[in-house]
Amino acid sequence: MQSILIKKLIIKNFKGIKALEVDFGNVTNILGGNATGKTTIFDSFCWLLFGKDSKDRKDFEIKTLDSNGQAIHGLEHSVTGILEVNGEEIELQRILMEKWTKKKGLADKVFSGHETTYYINQVPAKQKEYNEKVDYILPDTTFKLISNPLYFNSIEWKKQREILLEIIGDIEQSNVINYKKELKPLEQLLSNNTPIDDFRKKVKAQISKYNKDKESIPFRIDECNNSIVEDDFKILESRRTTIQGGINVLAKQIAAGDNSSERMKLEKELGDLKLEYSTKYTKAKESVNEPLDELNIKISDKKYEISDLEHKIQILNRDKADVEEAIKNSDSAIIKHKEKQQLLREEWKQEFSTIFEFDEDEKFCPTCHREYESEQIEDIRDNAERYFDEVKTKKLNSINKQGKELGEKIKELEALIEDNNLKIANYTEKLDEYSLKITQLKTELEQLEIQKQSLNTDKTITFEGEQELAQSISELKSKIEQFKLTDTTELTNRKLNLEKELENINKRLGQIEINETLRNRIQELQEEERNIANEIAKLEGYDFLCEEFIRTKVELLEERINSKFKTVRFKLFEQQINGGLNECCEALIDGVPFSNANTASQINAGIEIINTLSEFYGVTAPIFIDNRESVNEIVPTESQLINLIVSKDKKLKIENEKEQEVA
Repeated sequence: MQSILIKKLIIKNFKGIKALEVDFGNVTNILGGNATGKTTIFDSFCWLLFGKDSKDRKDFEIKTLDSNGQAIHGLEHSVTGILEVNGEEIELQRILMEKWTKKKGLADKVFSGHETTYYINQVPAKQKEYNEKVDYILPDTTFKLISNPLYFNSIEWKKQREILLEIIGDIEQSNVINYKKELKPLEQLLSNNTPIDDFRKKVKAQISKYNKDKESIPFRIDECNNSIVEDDFKILESRRTTIQGGINVLAKQIAAGDNSSERMKLEKELGDLKLEYSTKYTKAKESVNEPLDELNIKISDKKYEISDLEHKIQILNRDKADVEEAIKNSDSAIIKHKEKQQLLREEWKQEFSTIFEFDEDEKFCPTCHREYESEQIEDIRDNAERYFDEVKTKKLNSINKQGKELGEKIKELEALIEDNNLKIANYTEKLDEYSLKITQLKTELEQLEIQKQSLNTDKTITFEGEQELAQSISELKSKIEQFKLTDTTELTNRKLNLEKELENINKRLGQIEINETLRNRIQELQEEERNIANEIAKLEGYDFLCEEFIRTKVELLEERINSKFKTVRFKLFEQQINGGLNECCEALIDGVPFSNANTASQINAGIEIINTLSEFYGVTAPIFIDNRESVNEIVPTESQLINLIVSKDKKLKIENEKEQEVA
């Protein structure tokens, strides 16, 4: 494993430290009161390597400030570090200087910016060469992970999860399936090595489609039921028999008016022709009505589809309006948050610029008004300044915290706006799609109505040989009339009235066949509904298998990850109220979330995480532990430890394992 150690740091004019040399051992304690420069040493090392402070900020104040908070010009700000990398010493140096140039027409030089110079083993280097050397020793991202116990748990949970999964590697689908016998059916379902996520998306899409299809069936059944005409067909059948009998009686009575044998012969021949005509006419009528019935069913289906799409458009328009209102509200909230951020920046600048001013009245005893001894006055001044610094730091931290919270809210709102814009685009696409579909369906419906109109207007029932047969009947009737011996006009009129009534009854009885067709259609739809329900049940079973697969994989992943740590445990998923799982990444210390643990537990857990990361990346680096005084015992680690300890010392004190020195 690669080992990186700090052997020495030489700091000049860096954040208030005028000159300081620090020699480091395997364990180095840096002690001092607040604002004595403990964190500055960590900042200087980070700046030496990466040009940032320990909080990963590039834009921070390096220069030494005067009593008015103004930078002192003309100073050279530098940090030199001697590192030991795998037993080899490497000296790095970064220097920041002001640039002063003489401009034409001006007597004095004018400040024109800054320049940074770099040295590797005391040899000047270009910025690119220097950065490549540092990156070769230890990349920036890796350094932050293995040098600060609190850094890993401060980054976004998705990035934490990504790093942990990188350490353990992914688990093959087949291993998850073989781990639990209940998952065996997935072997066949995922036979083409389909990713479980893709398969589950497909299953959910199919369930959604089947549910929509199932929802439409009751409406279609209602359409068929509404088209069924209820009538007392038994009474109509009985009436038709009675009327037919009456017609036959009248026909005989009319025929009885002529006793001529020739007339009887003609009557028989006429009866045969009428029977032939009636038979052919009935067959022709059935042939004409069949296309019309089918057409009515098609028209009913089209009308339902149009109604269903119009209902969906209403819902989409309402949802779209809600999302647009949400975007408007989010935009307004972002503007307000940004205005608050600007106020916080101004407040921070104002607070940062405040300097400590000692109240001269504090030099005197409030009781006897006698001036204290100079040493006592110095203590009072130090305490007052320490209190001032603490209050100022708290205010600045509070302002920073508020600013960060507003920034997070703005990010969340911007992400919400982006998601909502995608929803708007999806709604618009769906609305266009549905509108186009409605236009197409209306066009198809118009065509069907035209066809129906054509069938209704062209309702003439005819059959082959009709004219010839009708002419023969007419001729026979004329001949029979010539043989009449008595007046049969009244009988004939009664017979005609009965025949008209019979025709109307036959028309009403024709609905029996239409009703039968509609009832058959209802049975088909009910069968379709049962089949869809069975398919949904099957697919829901597949979805349950996918859910169980995910739970099992979670169990295996957490088991693998937690095997890499002694006491720290990681929760990668959290249970939802509906039984589903949400991805997450949270470190647990004895079951307590990292963010809720005390400082000592957080630091030790952080070092344990660093040990695992160092083993994975194959490198150890110095670990800087802030607030070390709050930890009684540190977990073992192969990394170099630099403890930043708050003490009563007014000046920095540096202690190594074997020696102690005061800076």
